[in-house]
Amino acid sequence: MIGGLIGILSLALWFPAQVPDNPQTPLRLGSWNFCEDFPAALQKSRLGLVINHTSRLGDGRSLLETLVEADRMVGAVFAPEHGFSGQEEGGRNIEDSRLDDIQVFSLYGSSRRPSAEQMQVIDAFIYDIQDVGTRFYTYITTMKYVLEAGAEFGKPVYILDRPNPCGGLIVEGPLLDSAYESFIGAVPIPIRYGLTAGELAWMMKGEGWVPENVDLHVISMTGWKRRDYWEDTKLPWTATSPNIPTSETAFLYPGTGLLGALILNQGLGTELPFLQFGAPWLNPQDIIEALEGGRQYGLELEAITYTPVSIPDKVLHPPYENRSCQGVRIRIRQPDRLYSLRFVLDLIRELKSQYPDQLHTVENSLNLMFGTNDLTRYLAGSLSFDELTASITRDEQLFLKQRRKYLLYD
Repeated sequence: MIGGLIGILSLALWFPAQVPDNPQTPLRLGSWNFCEDFPAALQKSRLGLVINHTSRLGDGRSLLETLVEADRMVGAVFAPEHGFSGQEEGGRNIEDSRLDDIQVFSLYGSSRRPSAEQMQVIDAFIYDIQDVGTRFYTYITTMKYVLEAGAEFGKPVYILDRPNPCGGLIVEGPLLDSAYESFIGAVPIPIRYGLTAGELAWMMKGEGWVPENVDLHVISMTGWKRRDYWEDTKLPWTATSPNIPTSETAFLYPGTGLLGALILNQGLGTELPFLQFGAPWLNPQDIIEALEGGRQYGLELEAITYTPVSIPDKVLHPPYENRSCQGVRIRIRQPDRLYSLRFVLDLIRELKSQYPDQLHTVENSLNLMFGTNDLTRYLAGSLSFDELTASITRDEQLFLKQRRKYLLYD
């Protein structure tokens, strides 16, 4: 079985991770610690692995391979949006499948929650998926649903902790209004929440966002600090989904991810998704000058021209498909100064001022992503920019206090 499984994994793991240049890095992921010191309580358990192509130990080995080679009992694999391989386009339903004799249940198909029937083949959930630290990224909703299933069916849930690529100090954005709760935003946290998956799981339990009876275990990392961004970890980056190919993309995504709901191309349909934006009607130089070149946010902005195209398995119909767009390329120069959401809000203010007749919104999508209707109200003229940012700041300060007791790292 192992030979066939390794072959399948080799095909499935697109953008394969490389072994770090410095194998002596002190950082150890939760997955590494889990495999090196396997919990005694799980010795005879059938494991339900909630994993995808990012589920590696930090040295290039996949979690699934490592557990199989150690003769651990894998009852089933549960795969999130984009599938086990991470190659499926966002929003595309995925069917169940198999890896040799291991069943792969899709948590992004006809159902997005583990079922009672699936619970019959596992004794415990093991969650290990690299996230991007943004509320409107569905992996953390899948984690919430797994915690709820663990509580309902009496299965312990182990979260193997991983770094937040945006660091753990800065939080940005409004708290999710329950009126806009959905699969792309399921808990009342800011857009950029500054927690690891393990910390967020503890917060979900502690704040009553999942049943308090869930038997939760977090396998912590060693060597990670809240001030660390992805580049500080010395770990390779594996594309977390088709349009998050680099850690730089993940860093800008909490802001630039919103732009698609404004009928603006945010780099989709190019090789630089979320690292550029544009439209046929945009004058990039005016925007760059108004934003002072992005220097306030540790950015460098460059005027460009590009044409979005359909890219199979990434995006079939990007905004302004096959049309020449005048745009802006974004480069991160000082990560510690980058408030990606604040930058994009300043950008939106300039777009509203300079292009009042061109800027349109997909209102429902924008509200679901932003988490409230405040940005829609600002764009409609019923809320001032100062009122918008003041409300966001209040929510951020509230969340910083609320999250303190759940922090696992200094």
